[in-house]
Amino acid sequence: MAGTRNMFRFESRFTDLMIFRQRWWQHLLFWVAVFLILLNIFKSSSTFERIDLIYTLIFLAPLLGMANLNLYVLIPRFLGREKYLIFALLFLGLAGAGALFLYLLFDRWIDLVLPNYYFISYYSVGQLMIYTGSVLLLTTLLKLSRSWFMMLRVERLTASHQLKSLQSQINPHFLLNSLQTIYALALDKSDRTPDVILRLSEILKYTLYETGHARISLEQEIGLLRDYTEMYRDRVDPVRADIRLNVEGDTGDLEIAPMLLIPFVENSFKHGLQGESGSAFVHVRLDVSGHTLTFSTRNNRGETDRVVPETRQGIGIENTRQRLELIYPGRHRLDIKANGDAFEVNLKIELKT
Repeated sequence: MAGTRNMFRFESRFTDLMIFRQRWWQHLLFWVAVFLILLNIFKSSSTFERIDLIYTLIFLAPLLGMANLNLYVLIPRFLGREKYLIFALLFLGLAGAGALFLYLLFDRWIDLVLPNYYFISYYSVGQLMIYTGSVLLLTTLLKLSRSWFMMLRVERLTASHQLKSLQSQINPHFLLNSLQTIYALALDKSDRTPDVILRLSEILKYTLYETGHARISLEQEIGLLRDYTEMYRDRVDPVRADIRLNVEGDTGDLEIAPMLLIPFVENSFKHGLQGESGSAFVHVRLDVSGHTLTFSTRNNRGETDRVVPETRQGIGIENTRQRLELIYPGRHRLDIKANGDAFEVNLKIELKT
């Protein structure tokens, strides 16, 4: 599978840079632990003797060599490249060869080097394979787990970078729409222009000081929607368009990602005010029940929307889709659809306090 390859690519790219200085003591701790376990198994009495230490150290040396061969040859060249059958066969072959080597080492060869200790091979080749196989399996699992954790870390860093990029795109998009509103009022020489500018200043203050946080209070986000809705209400003749914002339920201490809902409201105003006099409408509704936020927008469809409906979703909506996937994976449901002469957005999010 591609995921296995990616794990080793992630580790080779980031592990060497980020934990290179830590790797030596990680290996040291592992082999000290293995040494102490074997020493307790091999000791000939209730206390540790010198011969026990020597026997364990000699036994450990081939295990160290096999483990490094597995870590730096078998895993990257075969398991990391998804050659699972070849890896399994080589893994078993290495464990068997190591067990045979240990058997011959203590049965025949060790007396040639240390003739005065009279070492005895206490285990058969099959029993020794339990030791060699256990060490190889353990080092393989540790290698895979480290690669997996590194991959998760990289994914989190990538998601964080992508989220910041998306949010930085939303703010200019939001500002552009707001300035277009003020420009239209200025052309009409409307007396409401100063009030709209004041509302926009409050909105910009929000975008400057609140959007840098990962979460803000839901009440603050609703306040932004109110300011934005009122800004448009000041622009449009109430006879021409029906604009509503209804909020139900207790927001309490609930928090939400900043500027998550405003792109949907922007989109509704952009297209909902294209209708004929008396037929244009924008209805925004929020219902809070426990930790669940249900948000919806509904607006009329202009003639352009009926002819080219796919153009209804712009940069803001697409970015918001991606932000929802990054911030609330598995905790939201978004449904956008054209229903007769109306266009609807329905969003449900499980929020946390």
